[in-house]
Amino acid sequence: MKRLVLILTCALLSSAMFYSCKPSDEKLQKQVETVLSAAQSSVTGTVKDGVVTLNGTVDSDEAKAAAEVAVKAIKDIKSVTNNIEVKLPVVINPDEVLTTAITTALTAAGFKDVKLTVSEGVVTLTGDAKKADLQKIMEIANSAQPKKVLNQLKLK
Repeated sequence: MKRLVLILTCALLSSAMFYSCKPSDEKLQKQVETVLSAAQSSVTGTVKDGVVTLNGTVDSDEAKAAAEVAVKAIKDIKSVTNNIEVKLPVVINPDEVLTTAITTALTAAGFKDVKLTVSEGVVTLTGDAKKADLQKIMEIANSAQPKKVLNQLKLK
């Protein structure tokens, strides 16, 4: 009986020692934060049971992949769930391109009474249009990727 108690005590102590050698989520969390702050991004990571979940936004697929690779390189990280969003920069066409593209598309669609002016990426629509055509006109104007579309059309 004494032997059994001794064996069980040794097993319990060895498993406690083994478990205490394993890094805690708190230690891993600090390492993840250090790695991500070095990248100077808006990405955050949370650790639970050695699994890291990445969140935030970056400007490219390369930055998303780099964050994941950097965190996976930390010793004792089991896996990484990458929930980082890639936000592509908004492209605003120059005024001349906007004017040409929208005027051509409006004319082709038969909206000859719609006039436009463009200044610093802002398209202002004036003239006359049918209420039923308004959605199509706005789609045409927005498809050219302006900064903003101002609707000053008189609807019939």
